[in-house]
Parts: sequence; structure tokens; C-alpha cells
Amino acid sequence: MDEEPAEETPVAKPPPVASILVAEDDADIRDLFAMALEGAGVDVTAVENGEAALAALEQKTFDMIVTDMWMPRVSGLDLCKKVRAEPATRNLPVLMLSAYGRLRGREEAKMVGASDYLMKPLRPSQLISKVDAMLGGRLVMRS
Repeated sequence: MDEEPAEETPVAKPPPVASILVAEDDADIRDLFAMALEGAGVDVTAVENGEAALAALEQKTFDMIVTDMWMPRVSGLDLCKKVRAEPATRNLPVLMLSAYGRLRGREEAKMVGASDYLMKPLRPSQLISKVDAMLGGRLVMRS
């Protein structure tokens, strides 16, 4: 008597530990950061500029924004200013990224209200570590 193989029950995917908006005009960097964050259990919405980020903020609630400083249409600096001006997003953590000169870039990011700043180039692991710290250690760490 042959037994039929047991049906595999689908494994439920755990809910995301955070929802992050990534605004980056370089498609390769945007995809790399999105993949790294998704691998750490994050629900990622990735957009190509600050204008698209503002539109995404009207549609969904996020736990954090990761944005490039210099992008076409609406820069990360202007995005951060607009986020800080709105009561609903005023306290949203904003991580500013830039290849711009270390000291000046950090100063400009802080002046517009960015929560923190990282200089590019950076490894995905550096991004994950900083985001995890900013979110209070909620990300899924891979060994």
C-alpha cells in the first residue's frame, strides 16, 4: 500500500519588524539597500526621489526614512524639512546618506532635522546596524 506524500503546509511569513521608506536616486544602491533591509525583516518602500517619497508618506505610515541627501526633484534635505514641518511625521526618524564631504554633509543634515547621517559609500551591514540602532534593536540579525 503506497502512501501519498503529506502536503506541505505553507510556512507563514512573520510580520515585518518595521516599515521603512528608502529614497535613493541611484537604482543599484536603492535595490541593494532595499534587499538588505528586507533581509533584516523590514517592509521596504523604495522610491527614486524626494517627490516620490512625499507621495508615499501620504499613502502609508512608516517607522523610519532612509534618504539620499542629493536627488533630483526634491532633495533629501528638502524632504527632511517637509517631514519635520508636518505634525504627523515630525518625530519620524530620518537617516540621511551622502557621498558629500563628511563634516559639511553631517552639519547640513542636522540643520534640516535629520536624526542621523552616514557617509557613502557604505556596506549594507553598516546601514542595517545604524537602522537597527535607530529603531531600538528591532531588526532580525543574520549570523
